[in-house]
Amino acid sequence: MLKKILPIAFTFILIFGLITTACSKKPRDFKQEYKPIYNYYILANSFKKEVETKFHSVLTKKQNEIIYIDQTMQQNENLNFFTQSNLQEISLHKQNQNVSSKYEILSQRQKQALSNDLNKIISKSKLEETIVELVKPEFDFYASILEFGNENQKWFEGISYDFENTDFSYLNFDKKNQKYIANVNLDLVFAYQYTDINKNVIKNKYQQNIVITISNKDDIIEDLKFTTSELRENLIKDKFEWAWFDAYDLRINDYSRLLNLSNSDFENLFKFNKFEKSLLNYISERTNSSNISSQSYNYNFAFKDENRFKSFKSINKINNFNERQNKYGSNELIFDDAVSTSNANNMNLFKTIFSELITDDQIVLENKFVKGNQDIHDYLNKEYKKWVNDFQTKFKQELDIDSDSIVSYGEITLNNFFLYFSEFNYYHPISPISYYVAISANNINDSYLNSEKEIAKTKIILSVQDPIFKTIYQNTMNALEVFQETYGTRKTTWKSLSDNQHLISLKGLNILQFKVGNTIEKSISDVNAQLSLLNNNLTYFAKLERQKFLNKTNTSSFHFQFNNSEEIKNIPIIKVTNNQLIFKKFKEAPSNLSIDFNLSFLNLSFVIKSEKFYKSEITLIESN
Repeated sequence: MLKKILPIAFTFILIFGLITTACSKKPRDFKQEYKPIYNYYILANSFKKEVETKFHSVLTKKQNEIIYIDQTMQQNENLNFFTQSNLQEISLHKQNQNVSSKYEILSQRQKQALSNDLNKIISKSKLEETIVELVKPEFDFYASILEFGNENQKWFEGISYDFENTDFSYLNFDKKNQKYIANVNLDLVFAYQYTDINKNVIKNKYQQNIVITISNKDDIIEDLKFTTSELRENLIKDKFEWAWFDAYDLRINDYSRLLNLSNSDFENLFKFNKFEKSLLNYISERTNSSNISSQSYNYNFAFKDENRFKSFKSINKINNFNERQNKYGSNELIFDDAVSTSNANNMNLFKTIFSELITDDQIVLENKFVKGNQDIHDYLNKEYKKWVNDFQTKFKQELDIDSDSIVSYGEITLNNFFLYFSEFNYYHPISPISYYVAISANNINDSYLNSEKEIAKTKIILSVQDPIFKTIYQNTMNALEVFQETYGTRKTTWKSLSDNQHLISLKGLNILQFKVGNTIEKSISDVNAQLSLLNNNLTYFAKLERQKFLNKTNTSSFHFQFNNSEEIKNIPIIKVTNNQLIFKKFKEAPSNLSIDFNLSFLNLSFVIKSEKFYKSEITLIESN
């Protein structure tokens, strides 16, 4: 029975949306056209992630050129808004005016001066040019979604500013020498666009908050620059305790969650005073903030309250899905009626995924005998070391860290972090600071973290001992349980392809029947998209339900479709009846059908190579 993920009445309407062929009309046989809806979905998601990652990373690397303004920069760039006299005037207006938007404090002249100064600063940093150059090598891969009707349209529309949450502050901490510090906070907006499968232009925006600090005290500027640049990569490289999170630290018993962490997994950790003390000590030892002789210059870094954590963003993790490879890097598994070990293994794995997930086999995880599924265990055991090695090698290339316990890494952004002037009880806001964090299944014996203890990275660990294998296995099993519950898979009784009446049997609702107005025949494109919890228009409702499914399965990708194993243009022709999805033939020459399935670590393409299978119409899915 379907449960929490999708409402019962609408579950398979969303999943399949398969329309009953009208009884009074002759089916439009063999005229179906293929539209790669899922391919466009993958391309769009990949492009969004690609460009938004570059927006963020380029801004992070260049932010010290943008968010800190000293006297030299004021003079060289001939800035009119970011001057001491103007910022002091705005501070006085802020005290005397009560407006919902601080931006409205500014006069028209000041608003124009602010935009002009920001344009000068952004232009000098070459932020836009750097982003365009970084994305240019990807144009060939994304060509199909970057074809605009107007030749003047570009994927990157430029940078603008959002002043809705703008605020200002100013402190003259040394009136005798006219030393001051001020800030202006706002959002940078990166506008970009691409096209969907129907050549509609999809416009998106990526926003990131920045806090611009203006001061004529150079040592303060230098200290601030340290917090917004060097911390980012140095904390994880310096083995800072709060940059290496283990399953134990996160109190995670089910290792599968390590591959899909959310903010809720971290929120409580940063409330410990131990974290605050550790971070502030780290910064103090490397900056001028604790070495100020004059009382009037006395400042230090501080958190304003215990709400120190803002967000966690996943960057990469162990996976076996690659959108740049054929069929996204799926592993091809062939099965037919042959009597062989490999055929039996492949068939058993197919039936395990699309039938009944038996979990009473005795397997070994982390040196413990537990009940599990032997088919899933054996398949993952053969493949998982490649996935782990690929990920850890990439991690080493990007951050120069040779860790053998890491399963994912991400970015922590801190909240309420300020430069504090105790004499004035003044908290100067700092542009949101972030740093890389590593997630591991067991970092106690990590060769990188324990290098000073001379723990050698020489012994090859067996899967039965490996906590990373346990993570992968648990993630896969949990995801499959959700899939089978959601789709209502039934136990398969066929023992060979020759004697099967249908490949996949589903229980509960008649999922292939959906009546609304006039019935029309669905193409394989529509069926495949809806099997993957998508639809042609990718409506908000469809994306929301798909995301619920991904969240519950602790995964970030999901794919289920019927395909041609060799050439996608030679599409399978299908027919939908009241309770059956039937394969009729291929559009062109005979070929082999594949059932492509990607969920968790099962990125598979089952290829059916059996002559008997194609001699007559075959039921692919039946709903009882």
